[in-house]
Amino acid sequence: MQKGKYNYQTEEQKEMQKFFIVLVILVLIILGVYLCSKVFIKPDIKEYEYTIGEVNNEAISVGTLFSKKDSSYYVLAYDFNSKNANNYRNYAEYYNNFSTKGIKIYYLDLSTVFNKTYYVSENSNPKATKIKDLKMIDGTLLLIKDKKINKYIEGIDEISKELKIENITK
Repeated sequence: MQKGKYNYQTEEQKEMQKFFIVLVILVLIILGVYLCSKVFIKPDIKEYEYTIGEVNNEAISVGTLFSKKDSSYYVLAYDFNSKNANNYRNYAEYYNNFSTKGIKIYYLDLSTVFNKTYYVSENSNPKATKIKDLKMIDGTLLLIKDKKINKYIEGIDEISKELKIENITK
């Protein structure tokens, strides 16, 4: 009688073999995708330039107009995209660098979504005391004292007088 090899496998062993085969195939696919992405995508990454973002603590919105810790401060409201935007920014920077008053200036961009409802081209409201009554034109300087509007100044010339910036060329 001839002796034969019999290969008996239980159902569990067959399932384990299938599991390992699927696992090996899955690992090979993941490695293949990874290697392809390294080969084909790597040159494109060099084209991008990454920059680190900054938070501007000097820019505020109308909603936070009265929420600063300082007891008195200026808020310079203007459209950051307007023709006089550079002048306003230069005035504020000059004031911050050379003023002896010690009153800080915050910037308010009238063109942002949060501030657009308070931006008018004419018929501003210099007598506003509450945020809901506030209507500002491009180039408005507010002096906030004790959470109230103390001064409301409009126009590039009047702002330059208030900040005592007559020496800068316009």
